[in-house]
Amino acid sequence: MKPVYFKDQNEFRKWLEKNHDKESEIIVGYYKVGTGKPSLTWSQSVDQAICFGWIDGIRRSIDEERYCIRFTPRKPASVWSKVNIKKVEELIKNGLMKEPGLQAYKNRKDLMSGISSFEKEAAKLDDASEKLFKSNQVAWDFFVSQAPSYQKTKIYWIMSARQEETRISRLNKLVDACEKHIRFL
Repeated sequence: MKPVYFKDQNEFRKWLEKNHDKESEIIVGYYKVGTGKPSLTWSQSVDQAICFGWIDGIRRSIDEERYCIRFTPRKPASVWSKVNIKKVEELIKNGLMKEPGLQAYKNRKDLMSGISSFEKEAAKLDDASEKLFKSNQVAWDFFVSQAPSYQKTKIYWIMSARQEETRISRLNKLVDACEKHIRFL
């Protein structure tokens, strides 16, 4: 399937109005900003797709000037990002949502919303674990000097243990490694 290029969001919206219930996909082509060619933006295309119950897929490069994204109707069990949930609220407020988009939004499963790892709140050490960790100042200083992603991963590893005994064992392993200035993997 060849990419279809829209100069703005109104053109894409017209396509969706006519085809949202007839087509099973569209490959939307985009010109990169530096080309100076009129083009719908990714954000605009997602807004319009959401209005009709469609969703974007993976971005693929075509060449130095262009890329494309496949859009398809949402499946009932698809994951809704917090960003897209917020977009729906804004689109409803602006009167842009159409019935298929509203239905897809209403039928979403709360368990399948905001579940991507980057959307989850960072795990935190409980007070007792943090106090124990901080009691070894050398280990604590090394730990907090590490990248936030490393800290988040290790804290999650500790706090996700089901049994208290396991949490303490994991914490002790991390403290021992940090005291020796070793990134515990």
